[in-house]
Amino acid sequence: MKTSLKLLAGAMLAMGVTTGYAQEFPEDCVTNNSLYTEYAKQKNYADAYEFWAQLYAQCPNFNKNVYIYGERILEWKIKQSKDDATRQQYVDALMKLYDDRIKYFGDDAKNPAADILGDKALAYLIYYGNKADIDQAFQWLNESVTKRADKADAKVLVQWVNLSFKKYQKDPSFKAQYIANYMKGSEYMNGSLDSWQLRLEAAQRDSLNPKSPKEISTSESFISYIKKMKVGMVGQFGNSGAADCNTLVEIFTPQVEEKKDDQAFLSNVTALLARSKCKEEPLYFKCAEYRYQLAPDMESAKGMAQLAMKNSDWDKAIFYLEESLGFAIQPEDKADIYLLEANIYYKMKKNFSKARELCRQSLNHNPQQADPYIFIADMYRQSGPMVFPNDDNVVRSLCYMAAVEELYKAKAADPSRAAEVNSMISAYKKAYPEKSQLFMKGLQPGSKKTIDGWMNVTVTIPD
Repeated sequence: MKTSLKLLAGAMLAMGVTTGYAQEFPEDCVTNNSLYTEYAKQKNYADAYEFWAQLYAQCPNFNKNVYIYGERILEWKIKQSKDDATRQQYVDALMKLYDDRIKYFGDDAKNPAADILGDKALAYLIYYGNKADIDQAFQWLNESVTKRADKADAKVLVQWVNLSFKKYQKDPSFKAQYIANYMKGSEYMNGSLDSWQLRLEAAQRDSLNPKSPKEISTSESFISYIKKMKVGMVGQFGNSGAADCNTLVEIFTPQVEEKKDDQAFLSNVTALLARSKCKEEPLYFKCAEYRYQLAPDMESAKGMAQLAMKNSDWDKAIFYLEESLGFAIQPEDKADIYLLEANIYYKMKKNFSKARELCRQSLNHNPQQADPYIFIADMYRQSGPMVFPNDDNVVRSLCYMAAVEELYKAKAADPSRAAEVNSMISAYKKAYPEKSQLFMKGLQPGSKKTIDGWMNVTVTIPD
């Protein structure tokens, strides 16, 4: 096989297939490039290694593929190593490979030096394991993230924040920096998510374009990937001991007046306080107000809505929520805003029809929620006298049956809430009359009954 490939490479060279390279590089490099590439494309890294190594040693600036395939080849060699010394030899070679790629191709617009440095840090942490120098890896990641911001890979951002957490664990005085890095990591991830979400929606609107299916698939993959990375980062922060309201207030209160014109700072602090369930803190409202005065965005408008709700100004709260909705890009954010507005119509304005409409809008953007169904169930439960003003409690129990159907949907949407929802189902079912009472009203088990009025739903009489 190797002999036939060498002959093929020689023939290609003779025919001028690789003329562009031949004019710039020695013949050996051109030949080795052809040989290793054929093997590498087939994932035959064992046979590719010899030719790749010769090319890399002689012509390290041949092309980017030397480093793209080289990374795969060396990672394969690491996995195949039979002893620690051999494994370390290939690990060191991989680290040098990243350095050389930065040296020869660090000005590449698609994969600049900062991205390569981030990749090096990730590989270093994987292959050095417990022996990794956390400070060194953090330095590489910090440089990568600082230069790439929201263009940094999600794995790089997560590891940057993760190492910030480890440094905080070793040195409590690093707490403020850990929180700041977490905020930045969240900001960059959210920016990346928004970019991919906009690309996805544009492709979905341009459905007749033959390129749209691939764009949709790519966008959905990246959105899923970034969200998966973000879940771990958020969970770690929540359990870090640095996320309590007292700590956040203590750290950021002295900074607010000095940075009241810093939009990014105000947005990040407002979002962080919201995620950390510190929405009742004066600091939250102050940051939201300052940010809103500079230029409204989703978080600041939500903050203004929260302030209006605190003051029981429901109309103003609705105004700010509608404004916040106009800035929202992520489906989950839209779902949250719709649910906040639904809660006002449901509990404060007692406009059940509007509240249900908003709950359904929320579910359209995030179907994996229990709360919209629970809200609707509670509104149905309360509606007996409204939709059956001239009937007794036997007929009005149909509203409880409709409510229970919504609660089953809640449990299916978010199984983690099953225990809570089951308790509600049991409580609601206590309002069911005896079967004989239902029979006297012409309501047979398994039959369907439409509830008119604002509810306008059909329920199935339970067995």
